[in-house]
Amino acid sequence: MLDIKLSVMLIEAGIFFVTLILLNQWLFKPLLSFMEKRDEKLADELKNISTNSKEVKQYEQEIANILENARSEANKIKKLALEEAKKEASSMVESEVKNLETSKVSFYNELEAKKDELAKSLEVNSAELKDMLSSKLKGIAWEKL
Repeated sequence: MLDIKLSVMLIEAGIFFVTLILLNQWLFKPLLSFMEKRDEKLADELKNISTNSKEVKQYEQEIANILENARSEANKIKKLALEEAKKEASSMVESEVKNLETSKVSFYNELEAKKDELAKSLEVNSAELKDMLSSKLKGIAWEKL
């Protein structure tokens, strides 16, 4: 029934092992080598990604620090400019107040001088005014009579 021949079986086993050896040599080793290289490359890429993400975090931190420093510096400059503007405005106000005080004093002095001048003028002219008034009043009184 079953004719099993040892020689055919040995030849088939030999062909099978030769096929395994050839497949191992030409297919499996290059394929395994390629897969190992790919795994190594992926591992390297993951390391690079990790390194790059750390660098990115460091750069982000540096940027945040720079922005914070710039904001604080801008606030300092703004405060200094505001203080300087307040001082300048204050000195301008003080200067204007002094000018107004000086103008006020000179105006009062002029008024006092004019008042004195008018008073003297009235004293000088008061006798003439009395005479003129009395003559006018006499003229009016004589007209009514």
